[in-house]
Amino acid sequence: DVITEGDQQLVPIGGMAWAGARGISKVEVRVDEGDWQEARLRTPISDRTWVIWRYDWPFTEGDHRFEVRCIETDGTAQIESRAGVRPSGATGIHSVSETIA
Repeated sequence: DVITEGDQQLVPIGGMAWAGARGISKVEVRVDEGDWQEARLRTPISDRTWVIWRYDWPFTEGDHRFEVRCIETDGTAQIESRAGVRPSGATGIHSVSETIA
């Protein structure tokens, strides 16, 4: 659903983040390699559960690349380089490219 605030349209983008016992202090979203923007977090049930996040993106038509990263409670940013699940768990910034009309 698109949210209208004044003359601006916002598209909610959301997901879930997890860092095990390390916890999540914030989630950031970046569009088209711009600046990282902080998403809103729901209060997790415990320090070891998934954290639900939401970012209201200012809508613009066209082709866009969306990236999301989490920041752990000690301030460590998610590892950007991609690695598979084995042997030590997956890493990498989640990204999606979409055409928005």
